[in-house]
Amino acid sequence: MSCEYASISLFLESKQTLIDRVNAIDALVDVMILSMADHAAGTGPTISEYQLDDGQVKIRTAYRSIKEVEDGILALERMKHLYLNRLNGRITILRDEKSYRR
Repeated sequence: MSCEYASISLFLESKQTLIDRVNAIDALVDVMILSMADHAAGTGPTISEYQLDDGQVKIRTAYRSIKEVEDGILALERMKHLYLNRLNGRITILRDEKSYRR
């Protein structure tokens, strides 16, 4: 059964666990990077749309320029790190200066 989503947020919302959302973001970023690579190499058409079709879901998103694709990737990466922080928590390690090599 294939499902088509109107937006990336609906696609991510459909995922049940945080790790599923992280994996979905990774798949989206991979497709976007490959689209940029094709465009940069001159082998692909101008980027007006990219789509992800993994057999279960289809997502189509339109962009006007490479800069918008780059901004989209950065936004997805920030979102991924938010999910990872929720999954793993945040940690701070305090070290005494004597533990550093001189």
